Amino acid sequence: MIRYSLYDDKKAGIRIKSPLPVSKQDNKYVFDYPCEDSSFCTDYSIELPPSLYNFELYGASGGSFTSEVSTYHYGTGECIHDSIVQQFNGNTKCKSSFNYGGAGGYVSGLINIKHLTRAYVTIGGSGKYLKNTNCAPVQNCYLKENMVPGGYGGGGRSSGFSGGTASGGGQTSVQFLENTLYHRVIVSGAGGGADDYDANDSRGGSGGGLVAQGWWTNSVYKGQYLANSSFGYTFGSGEAARLGSSKNPKGVQNPDGQADKCGGGGGWYGGFSSLHYNGGCGGGSSWVLTKDAYIPTSLIESRDEFYEIIESRKYNFDLNSDYLFSDVVHIPGIWQGNGRLVITVIKALSFNSCLCRCQSFYYLLGFVIFIS
Repeated sequence: MIRYSLYDDKKAGIRIKSPLPVSKQDNKYVFDYPCEDSSFCTDYSIELPPSLYNFELYGASGGSFTSEVSTYHYGTGECIHDSIVQQFNGNTKCKSSFNYGGAGGYVSGLINIKHLTRAYVTIGGSGKYLKNTNCAPVQNCYLKENMVPGGYGGGGRSSGFSGGTASGGGQTSVQFLENTLYHRVIVSGAGGGADDYDANDSRGGSGGGLVAQGWWTNSVYKGQYLANSSFGYTFGSGEAARLGSSKNPKGVQNPDGQADKCGGGGGWYGGFSSLHYNGGCGGGSSWVLTKDAYIPTSLIESRDEFYEIIESRKYNFDLNSDYLFSDVVHIPGIWQGNGRLVITVIKALSFNSCLCRCQSFYYLLGFVIFIS
């Protein structure tokens, strides 16, 4: 039996859904976003008894004018096939037009928890599309209070603009032992935001995959700035829109235009902003603690969406940890809306049969090998 509660239900400014959006069917628990506002929320606190578990995480989508996003697009324009979306219980459709935010990613993995373990779960909030007609002159549209908030879980803000802009979505992640970025053990990246809807020109990049997606500017895919396992805008957060060049020296240094700029998606590493008035923004990367995971050995800086330093420390676990996942599957860009976590409890006696069932997924790896 899994026991759960909210990590901080007294957190200032949040509105909790009642009842909590947690459902249980047999041995499967589904945790949905627990707050009314997709930008301001708290986490779940979950007590996990010893058992074999399957974790499935869906990152949130970036904002867009219609509140809809498209299934992951390859750079050539085609989408991941609907059968893949359905196989992993995604909820997106392939949309050929632009002006959509990026879809959230999917990641799953098995973990054998040997001791009673406290987990903390961040369910990503979707990015927003909002208009601001009261932020002139343009410099004021980049003041924090005048920008469009990103999704809870590291989504980057978009600029204030009378025609509307879209912020980045938030990552869905699980932390073990302590509730910090440095205790994350499995993360599903979120989609990036888009610019205004007046021209069919931009698209936010999908979240998810060990290498997340860039964005489309003037209907052309741009893949120069990609979040991955060791690099991105910053550890955990997507980039907020800026009037000038990126404060990250490896981000966009030649911004274009002054208005309607979007925010990047949150993830293991967050996505970059295109800083372009006709461009979308990048998705955040997924990541899982496995025996083959890339773990930085040096101190890792975490910064906020405006690139202000929060802290610098080492990642808490290593490749000899008791919390290694196996049988990991990454699928980018198959989720629309707020994120989700699904935990399936598998009895120890079912271990062998579980592995057999998981092998039925292997035929899909050909579709996703490009992100591994």
